[in-house]
Amino acid sequence: MSMLGLVAISVPTLRSVEHTVQRLLASAREMLDLDLAYVSVLTDDVQLFVAVDGDAASFGVQRRASIPLEASYCRLMLDGEIPNAILDAAGHEILGRMPITAAARVGSWVGVPIELADGTRYGSLCCASHRVTGVGAGDVRLLRLLARFIADALEQQLGAAKSADQRAEAQGLHALLAMLSARDGYTGEHSLAVVDLAVACARRIGLSESEIDDIRQVALLHDIGKVGIPDAILGKPGPLSADEWEVMREHPVIASGILQSMPALAHLAPAVRAEHERFDGSGYPDGLSGTEIPMGSRIVLAVDAYQAMTSDRPYRPGLPPETARHELFRGSGMQFCPTVVRALLPLLAGPAGAPEPDRPVRFDSPARAAPSMAAPCCEQATAFALVA
Repeated sequence: MSMLGLVAISVPTLRSVEHTVQRLLASAREMLDLDLAYVSVLTDDVQLFVAVDGDAASFGVQRRASIPLEASYCRLMLDGEIPNAILDAAGHEILGRMPITAAARVGSWVGVPIELADGTRYGSLCCASHRVTGVGAGDVRLLRLLARFIADALEQQLGAAKSADQRAEAQGLHALLAMLSARDGYTGEHSLAVVDLAVACARRIGLSESEIDDIRQVALLHDIGKVGIPDAILGKPGPLSADEWEVMREHPVIASGILQSMPALAHLAPAVRAEHERFDGSGYPDGLSGTEIPMGSRIVLAVDAYQAMTSDRPYRPGLPPETARHELFRGSGMQFCPTVVRALLPLLAGPAGAPEPDRPVRFDSPARAAPSMAAPCCEQATAFALVA
């Protein structure tokens, strides 16, 4: 090993698939009648040996060891600089000049890439011998088949790991939501109420099921950033001061940061961050306007405002549903997206705004309010929505 300059390092193990990979390596070595079989991956500067089988010591190879890329046959093969099968490494025009060839006494060598189903290249499966043997196209075909089996095993492990990560993220979010509900009971109940109405609105607009699923998550998580707001502000029994509003307006940014740290939910972060953006560009935190605002954010903003307006709070009673509906109409095109308002208002015709089943409708002429009526009531709707 000292001749090759190998450095023992820590690499992720193959965990549950390790036994499968070892059996496939042994099969490759035995069927090709070579001395060594190995699976390796390439980093920016080294080749890592992830699994080995056979007389590894005579080649100076061991599991969890590395060699520099300039000594890597695998890199040359993956880059297309050498063929998959080398009958005599010492006599090859490129390999014959590499010190590793003489140091490891490489005779014949054969290698193929290990590629996942989506085309991602994991690494390589290779075999080598001190002897010069008759390796050729048939050996390459066999190794490609075994590499596919290894890739399948790796994908099963990666899928299981991804599911475990997603479960852990979901548990973490549920814990955050439970903590938020315990600190502010209104916020927990309010978020659940927003979900059903937001989903019904998205369905009426005619969004796809995958888009509706995302909007369901955005509606559930839109207030999650309030876990970072002090109790004195979050639970204040009266209206907030200007300074307190500045703090409260940070909660979309906090929520976005939480979601960005969770790979399975990171794609929701922009919509959650933009949930308090106004259609006319006067919202926060980024001053987005019109279609710059994700559709999920526009839907949740309008539903959020309606639920806030009709909810009783310690410092003021809720508005009657018909008054809240009128406020949504008057805020259309200013605070609220006209398309969303047009979809939402028919859903609010039931008792206390309960969503009613409906089929998607066209929105060729978005509802707009009379300019003289919109401004004062839009400000009133905004005040209710900010408290939500």
